[in-house]
Amino acid sequence: MARPRLLARLDRADRVAIVRAATGFGRTTLVAQWADARRAAGEPVAWVGAPWHRDNPWRAVRDALACELTARGVDVADAMWPEALATALDAAGTRVNLVLDDADGLDDPDAVKGVAELLATSPALRLVLVTGPRDPILSSGAQHPVLTAVGHPLPVVTLTARDLWFTADELRAAVASWGHEVDEARLQELVTLVGGWPRYARAVLDDTRPDDPHLATAGAFAIARDVVLPSIGDSRLLDLAMLVAASGDPTPTTVRMALSAAGDAVTAQDTVEILLKLEAVGMLIRNRSTGGPSSWHAPALMLEVLRRELERRDPERAVAVHRTLARAALRAHPPDPRLAVEHAARAHDWTLLETCWHDFGTYLVATGGPAVDAVYAAVPDEVAASSTVLMMARTIARRGPDERADARELVLRTMTELGALALEGRWRSRTAAGRWTGAAAALVAARARGDMRRALTVVRDTEIAAARGGIKGGTVGRSYWWFLVQAGRTALLDGDLGSALELPMRAYELADPHRAPDVRAAAAGHVALVHSLDGMLVDAERWLVRHAEALDPAWEDVVRDDAADVAEAMLATDRLDRTTAEAALSRLDVAVRAPDVTWPFVVRARVRYAVLFGDPESGLAELEQIERTRHAWLEDVGSVNRSLLRMRSELLLALGEFHRVADLLGQTDPTGVWSDVPRARWHLLTGDPHAALRAAVLGGRRRRVNLSDRTNLLVLEAWAAHEVRQSALASRAFRTARRLAGEQGALRAFAHLPVPVRDALVELTGLPFTAEEIARLGSVGHVVPDSATLVPLTPRERTVLTMLNEYDTTREVADALVVSVNTVRKQVLSIYAKLGVHDREAALRRAHELGILTAGDHR
Repeated sequence: MARPRLLARLDRADRVAIVRAATGFGRTTLVAQWADARRAAGEPVAWVGAPWHRDNPWRAVRDALACELTARGVDVADAMWPEALATALDAAGTRVNLVLDDADGLDDPDAVKGVAELLATSPALRLVLVTGPRDPILSSGAQHPVLTAVGHPLPVVTLTARDLWFTADELRAAVASWGHEVDEARLQELVTLVGGWPRYARAVLDDTRPDDPHLATAGAFAIARDVVLPSIGDSRLLDLAMLVAASGDPTPTTVRMALSAAGDAVTAQDTVEILLKLEAVGMLIRNRSTGGPSSWHAPALMLEVLRRELERRDPERAVAVHRTLARAALRAHPPDPRLAVEHAARAHDWTLLETCWHDFGTYLVATGGPAVDAVYAAVPDEVAASSTVLMMARTIARRGPDERADARELVLRTMTELGALALEGRWRSRTAAGRWTGAAAALVAARARGDMRRALTVVRDTEIAAARGGIKGGTVGRSYWWFLVQAGRTALLDGDLGSALELPMRAYELADPHRAPDVRAAAAGHVALVHSLDGMLVDAERWLVRHAEALDPAWEDVVRDDAADVAEAMLATDRLDRTTAEAALSRLDVAVRAPDVTWPFVVRARVRYAVLFGDPESGLAELEQIERTRHAWLEDVGSVNRSLLRMRSELLLALGEFHRVADLLGQTDPTGVWSDVPRARWHLLTGDPHAALRAAVLGGRRRRVNLSDRTNLLVLEAWAAHEVRQSALASRAFRTARRLAGEQGALRAFAHLPVPVRDALVELTGLPFTAEEIARLGSVGHVVPDSATLVPLTPRERTVLTMLNEYDTTREVADALVVSVNTVRKQVLSIYAKLGVHDREAALRRAHELGILTAGDHR
């Protein structure tokens, strides 16, 4: 295939042209096309090539020139020596071209001297040297012994491999000329594999059947190994090529690192020279970019050939180079975990592979791709037995693509499965950091069982170990930082807000922002969640900003953490910001069986939204559906159980189901953690402001009441005091509530006030709401239900009423209760009187209307 851009460059050569590249770039074919063009233009062309080991190479050169001159009618009978031959060349009356093919094999002194003398004495001679990479490449460019022997500079046009690479268009045309049909995707695959190296490209395509899903590389690999590498000749150049290939896609920094690990110290300038030399012979391709430092890459096929050759010739040096490069990739800013895995695998260093997983496991699951999966999936059984971490990595790598949609959940789920080993003391690790991964796995496994006692024991014991081990125990690594976040989640689930704040805040401060942006972001999001649950909205907002700043955009979709979204939803509902709340909740799902601990707080945020803006009936239905899952946390984790009771009471109050709320409030809650606010509100809505006042005041005086509940209780105290005409108390409580809420920008507590009561308290205190606050308060739905009076049924009467709903006759009720029929009749008449009805059907209908009976109470 003609390549006009290169033929034109050869035409520009005045005295000397050098075409230099490794075998397989079509250098001889190119010069042959140029020679044919010169002959067609009337210029003689003498062609001499290998083998150069013949008895008299100079005679071969002289005879080739003499033949061309004789054909032109020039007398060369006496032209046995260079001086006479130069005279004959000048007598030809035209330029005479001499092509020395495979000229890197021309080392005969007489031949070299003879050609040099011809160049020096005959202006009519143009010399074309077609060479491989055997001769050393000088900093001034490609050289040859003939040019050195001339003794003075000559104008030289040089074509190297960087010029001979096929462009995309040339490769497309060449493929067609070879009789192959490929689409753009297959062509791009070919370029990645062989670059623009034509001999490799043809070998690959000739070996690939049309129906093969992948390109066949065996033949091209054999050519590279058995033909190209031996043709390099320069052992130093080949040695450098192998070390550079070990660094992957090389940069001056990684090349210096690889050479240094191999015991070959070079300067930065030397490194660039090495890269340029390898580019000149075709081992590397320079990445064309505008701006920034130069970088190179090797075709995938050549890269693999050189790496294997290094491992074959000097396996110890190959291990040292790959181990150094793997550690450097982990320490880089930003780190490159995929590259670290690749080099660790090349070094067969299982400990280093475990370190890669400790530091970037979740990221590798999400973005590592088939190459990383293949490394971990191939971990041998005996190695997996010595490292639970590598066993976990292998397990995940062997999972199908459908199971890998949520990388963080997949890692946590696998930690749950293997955490049992940690709980049983059978966790194995090759590194100090492994203990923290084991501790985190134990936490996840214990939480999955609902065994908070064991989970808290793990947190305590691990923190003691961390204090004893210090830096040498691995506390400066990602595994420990992630353990701190998981420990904070555990504390939050247990209701220990102090530890839930302190542990993730420590993780945020310790975590390296370059190596662990997701850990810092998760820690910040968790702290924001705790503050939002506590009513500290300003602090929550500040930590949400830190969350956004910490998370690298490249990681954001990969390892998203729900805590920040829950915090944003909680903050928005407290400030009655419906738009922001909807946006945050749209990013959240209630995954009850998920191994993460945020789902109860997702439910809490959704219930808040349902009470304020949405549909409480749907919220209650969703809550009951969650309760039917019978997750271990619902019964065994006190904080989750209390939270569900609080959410159910809020939904029932919004629906006006006061009798059902009364049943909930009858449950034991000695600390008042969940019941104080709904109890005070229930008393107000059922017409007992004095009881509401006592409940609000008592709840507000508890030691551990959070800011959100304190504000709610103050608002309820003001409402109750207003109802019992204690203006001074109402004014003081409302003022304090406005001050505390105003500092945080909170409005939710005031949305639960009836509008007339709110207006009266505003008038009493002289503290009006702003126009924006009024607009937000007006955006909520029917938050305050109509007041109602409770039907004072005794517990026995409630039981009888329920039995009436279940049985058809009074006799059946009496038999079920093991009492007389007359006793049941007296109780039934009392129920009718209290409900204001006269028959059984009306009593049941009225009981359902008042919420004394529910749909679930039907037989």
